[in-house]
Amino acid sequence: MAASSPDVHQLARDGNASLLRLQLEQDPDLVTKLDSDSRTPLQCAISALPPSVHAAEACLDALARLDDARAKANALENGDGVGNTALISAATTGSLEMVKLLLGAGADVTATNSRCATALHYAASKGHVSIGRLLLDKGGDVNARDRANQLPLHRASTTGSLPFLHLLLSSTSPHPPHKPRLNLSDRAGHTPLHLAVESGHAEVAVALIEAGADRDKGDADGVRPEEMEGVGGTEAKKVREYIVQRCGPLST
Repeated sequence: MAASSPDVHQLARDGNASLLRLQLEQDPDLVTKLDSDSRTPLQCAISALPPSVHAAEACLDALARLDDARAKANALENGDGVGNTALISAATTGSLEMVKLLLGAGADVTATNSRCATALHYAASKGHVSIGRLLLDKGGDVNARDRANQLPLHRASTTGSLPFLHLLLSSTSPHPPHKPRLNLSDRAGHTPLHLAVESGHAEVAVALIEAGADRDKGDADGVRPEEMEGVGGTEAKKVREYIVQRCGPLST
């Protein structure tokens, strides 16, 4: 009895690029095959620790050899069990080289997952500035909203990544409105400024105010950003004091 062929998904997860390439050269259609987590071999290469660029290159080379253009596109944009495409996963892991590779292959920078979040949302959450800059250069939308009605700006404000925040504030959307929506409320009524104060990120809060964020806009309960207690109240108090030092007192 002939030995079974190696599992291309496992080869990709292991970063075994040479054997993976051999298997895909023998049968390029294997590159479209999904595992139990609805991932292609390409997505498995991205989930390897660390992400295997060489395994991803083998997958993309196999995709290029497919005759069926629809199958090719479907494999590149396949959403896994939570809807993450290869590009979204690569942006989350922080592999700039992988993101470059996928964008070069034509990956959709505007693709969303089951939470309606884009690769830019996840780059903002992780503070991956170089990846964020590349995504924006390739048409990423600074005003893309996820299911919670949050922009990448909300994500960066929550995590306190000042460099990423500056990147977003200096960018434009490919669709009207072109400027970042500083005062958009998320599903809970929180603007990016609310989230920066609540999370204790003083410099981010000041950067938002200096860019034009509305200090008087209330959340769903009418609470203004600088009136939020935050976690334990201590950090939010420090943020409020810093804001007053830099921007003056809040109107009564």
